[in-house]
This record gives sequence, C-alpha cells and structure tokens, in this order.
Amino acid sequence: MLAESVWARMFEMPQIAIVMGCLVPVVGVIALAWYHAQKVRSDHELKRTLVDRGMSAEEIERIIAASARDDSDEI
Repeated sequence: MLAESVWARMFEMPQIAIVMGCLVPVVGVIALAWYHAQKVRSDHELKRTLVDRGMSAEEIERIIAASARDDSDEI
C-alpha cells in the first residue's frame, strides 16, 4: 500500500519535469563530449593515414590546416 502510494507520487507531473529538466543538459554534455572524442579520433586517423602514405611533414601540416579551416566553417 505504502509502496504503491510512493510509486504513484514519483510519476506526477512536477517530478517528471524536474527529472527531465536535469536529464536534458546531462545528455547534451555527454553528446558534446562524444562528438569531440570522435573528432579527435578522426583527426588522428587522418594523420596516421597520411604518415603511412609517406607524405612529408609539410604536406601533412598543409592538409591538417585546410581540414581545420573547413571544420570551423561548419560549426
């Protein structure tokens, strides 16, 4: 009886609004961190591929600078 009452009160509108109000920013922070981690991983993979192809440091630097400039236009 008491458990049913507590369970029913837990899903009333104010409690749901508070939980969602806290959950949305947390999910946003996690998504942003995931995005940045994947971006760093992609940049490292690009650099590794360029080194494996035998490109010089100047060529790699030019390619990275061009891709960084393109990425800043998107955001």
